[in-house]
Amino acid sequence: MGNITPMCFFLLLIALLSGSTKGAEKQVHSAEGDKVTLEPTVPDQFKPLTSILWKHNRNMVVEWIKKLNSTDYYGAFADHTNLDIKTGRLEINTLARNYSGVYSVEFNGQLQSELYKVDVIKKVPKPTVVLKPLTCPNEDICTLSCDGDTTGAEPVTYSWRTDQMDVFEKSEKSKNVSKDDSHVKHFFCQIKNPVSHEDSDPMENPFHPGPPIGLIVGLVLAAIAVVGAAGVVYWKH
Repeated sequence: MGNITPMCFFLLLIALLSGSTKGAEKQVHSAEGDKVTLEPTVPDQFKPLTSILWKHNRNMVVEWIKKLNSTDYYGAFADHTNLDIKTGRLEINTLARNYSGVYSVEFNGQLQSELYKVDVIKKVPKPTVVLKPLTCPNEDICTLSCDGDTTGAEPVTYSWRTDQMDVFEKSEKSKNVSKDDSHVKHFFCQIKNPVSHEDSDPMENPFHPGPPIGLIVGLVLAAIAVVGAAGVVYWKH
């Protein structure tokens, strides 16, 4: 191994120290208007707690100091936050998008290594299955699209199932169907994110043959015979 210059050794030492002090980041998702709970682990050497300080990015959220018997909440957190002074647990209610960010906690004046990356997102909308192109089924292959405005609800995933399946299978936003799928009567899609999921109404398969034409004609003739005496026929869809 070659000689290491003092400058290289110094840079290597800084890199090692930086890597060892970098806190683990825990991902937390919450829906707008819901509650998020951050539950840190209090190391034994900090028990009993004498002070707690939570920060959102670089801004103070809440500070508790035992000897002053005081708990102070700051800014937008004043009316939406609750601190458990025994465990350090932080609960934030009535969340909006601006509550997203990185949260850190100090116990007895010492910054803890674990960080909490909170993403406040919208719940997903109820999707609609859209048939493309509109000329289907006069095509060899049709495309079903699971449509819904997911702005602010990311990350989202899409899943599909048929009326012959009990569970959804994760897939893409769009799904191709052809005459080979003619045995399926209905398709359903689902949009899901870490805080919610919504299912579509059934979409009829454009390649499904439907009831035989003879059966339809028979039903129509029977209906006419029943109401023929009155001279009036009512059609409903």
